Amino acid sequence: MKQICDLRSYLEVLREHGRLAVVDREVDWRYELGSVLATLESQGQRGGLFTRIKEKEGSVCGGLLGSMDNIALALGCGKQEITERLEQCLERPVRPRVVEHAPCQEHVITGADIDLTRLPVPIHAPLDGGPIITGGVVVSRALDGRAQNLSFQRMHIKSRDKLSIFINEWRHLKEFYEEAEGQGRPLPIAVVIGADPVVYIGAGLRYAGDELEVAGAIRGGPVDVVKCVTSDVLVPATAEYVIEGEILPGLREPEDGPLGEFTGHYSKPWDVPVLQVKAITHRDAPIYQTINGASFEHVVLGNVIPREPLLKKFTTYVSSGVRDVHLPPYGSGFLAIIQVKKSNPGEPKNIALAAMASYVNIKNVIVVDEDVDIYDPADVMWAVSNRVVPERDIFYVPNSQGHELDPCSDERGMQTKMGIDATLSESSRCLQRVRYPKVSLADYGV
Repeated sequence: MKQICDLRSYLEVLREHGRLAVVDREVDWRYELGSVLATLESQGQRGGLFTRIKEKEGSVCGGLLGSMDNIALALGCGKQEITERLEQCLERPVRPRVVEHAPCQEHVITGADIDLTRLPVPIHAPLDGGPIITGGVVVSRALDGRAQNLSFQRMHIKSRDKLSIFINEWRHLKEFYEEAEGQGRPLPIAVVIGADPVVYIGAGLRYAGDELEVAGAIRGGPVDVVKCVTSDVLVPATAEYVIEGEILPGLREPEDGPLGEFTGHYSKPWDVPVLQVKAITHRDAPIYQTINGASFEHVVLGNVIPREPLLKKFTTYVSSGVRDVHLPPYGSGFLAIIQVKKSNPGEPKNIALAAMASYVNIKNVIVVDEDVDIYDPADVMWAVSNRVVPERDIFYVPNSQGHELDPCSDERGMQTKMGIDATLSESSRCLQRVRYPKVSLADYGV
């Protein structure tokens, strides 16, 4: 397999493995492109590369990390090894390497020449409130330079040189911005669009240091970074686009409209901070990378792949009987399913509490026995239906912090969390599950 070092090499790997649809027909950045990406996801979970965008220059890609097959290719491992691979890389970070010259700065746009409306930013879903940057990795750092961080934030294009930026309550970016705003100072950041997929995977992690260190661990060597032209923020050298700017202190503006969020709902417009753009840099013939809102990629990249290693670490800490963990995409990242070899009747509840503590998004936890396939929704629902005594096996944790975009939370993310012990009770009247041997249907001519 071709060595992956940037977005372009990853696209080639996807193409080689039949995981990428190349669309040469002209598509409209308003709604049509989003609909094609959604259809590709529903019919084989392939990514898309669009070479001709109506009224815009450059090409657009999306849906690249919406399936476990594609993520396994990005990480260079098997699908069953993804969680373990990320666990190992979190423990063995590799610091980035600073370079002087970089492809991402082959073209530098500043001053009156800045025009965000020229970028091929799609309007994805039918009710989205205008073009929104969804596939941008925000690179931020504390004002004193002590820490740098990657994260995903949605950004509405407000004008030629201004973006609104939604900042989650629990992000490191929130801490950096509150510190800067408390001093009445703007916070310099950069928005990276189009990069090695491990940069995108790293951006979803909750990691104490710079997630580019984890990206380096995955690649087996340091990620090359370059200093921005208008700040000291360090960005991946092979990025397709970099938008440099400052989040202004003491200013909030309403977003231009809703966005189809990872929850599968349209989120309401919020009053959010404003990003003043100072420069746009890009490669020759840049490729814009986007993420369809409310897509599997949106959920998998932001809430599933980055969280499962932490979920496994927390749950195995309280129980060595934990066999496997899963955050299914259909649960929007709010549902965790844990498989356990139970040794104590109270063990599943401890495991569920550990899962809730492992990450703020996790709201509902189902704990099942070894004989239940946690990747099969039908098997999980079978366990819930046949092994749960509600008054004994379901418990609640009220007034917990969750995700503020969860429709069941208030605007600060306050919610009630739920644990379900769907393991077989020792007092159950049914102890043996019916199992049939697997056979090869080809042997029977069917």
